[in-house]
Amino acid sequence: MDRFELWKAGALRGANAFAHHTVEDLSALRGWGANLVSYGVFSVLEFEEPFALRTDAFADIEGALERARQAGLFATINYRTIPGREDFNRDLRHFQDFRYHDAFVRMWRETARRLRGNEVVVGYDLMCEPHPEDLFSGADRSPAVFPEKARGTPADWNLLARRAVEAIREEDEDTPIIVNSTGWAYPSTFDYLEAVDDPRTVYSVHFYQPHYYTHQKPSDGRAYPGFVDPAEPGRAWDSAVVEEKLQPVRRFQERHGVPIFVGEFGCARYAPGAREWMRDQMDLYERWSWSWAYWDLRGWEVMDIEMTPDPQDKTRHADTPMLRLFKGYFGRNTAFPARAG
Repeated sequence: MDRFELWKAGALRGANAFAHHTVEDLSALRGWGANLVSYGVFSVLEFEEPFALRTDAFADIEGALERARQAGLFATINYRTIPGREDFNRDLRHFQDFRYHDAFVRMWRETARRLRGNEVVVGYDLMCEPHPEDLFSGADRSPAVFPEKARGTPADWNLLARRAVEAIREEDEDTPIIVNSTGWAYPSTFDYLEAVDDPRTVYSVHFYQPHYYTHQKPSDGRAYPGFVDPAEPGRAWDSAVVEEKLQPVRRFQERHGVPIFVGEFGCARYAPGAREWMRDQMDLYERWSWSWAYWDLRGWEVMDIEMTPDPQDKTRHADTPMLRLFKGYFGRNTAFPARAG
């Protein structure tokens, strides 16, 4: 089985998880019909010079991959922390000094050397949600100005991604590579994302847009379809707006002929219309042959698909409206790795 062909066909559907998830957790995901776990992992190098390899750095990653194998799931590896980035919400050192670029490239070279040949791994996902735009303010962070401001500087994600891909390919010619767009991997930044010179690379978008709806509080009562985002007064959201917001990614896909991975998406389970919101997205992903992984497996209770729309109900159930929805899409999976044992 050629793992890149799975991406081209949009044949991978699953969930985000972390190394602490058990075989039982992953087996539940597999039991719903999923075939992918997208692992968030943490830097195997120290955050500062000399960027030493951490003791037992790969133990958690290799253990997580073995549990995925036992459950019968493919896996991606997605670095959430890296040299110069201890907390991706606030830390932007890695986009201010080329020393961190060098360490990032070395981290991926070592990762590819350690993991090459592991048939469970269907993707090396370079960095979770790069957002060098946050170094800039005002007009300088606009799509019209930012790409040229960043070009050739440590804030140039296109440059760093190219370097990382080249380093990985020196160790591993086969495993697909996944490149997030910038701006927290949101769709609009695909207008200035550059494709790398590698025929086995996938490009990843994250879609929670707008947070005004997807991350609302139980008391907000913002309903889909129909809510109006204050950023766009007078415009009600429906399936046509969702499709419009994803068009930069669709244009990128068609322009470069590359696979797309929706690496994260989700919605507060109690948001009025949340099931329809998720359905409208997944219908587009299926139409466009995009693979996807929802946020997240047995993690944040706000977006837990095993919980009911009642925000006070913190119990996981064997049957919920959202879980039934996802099982319908997971049921389209036909490719699975061989289980261990």
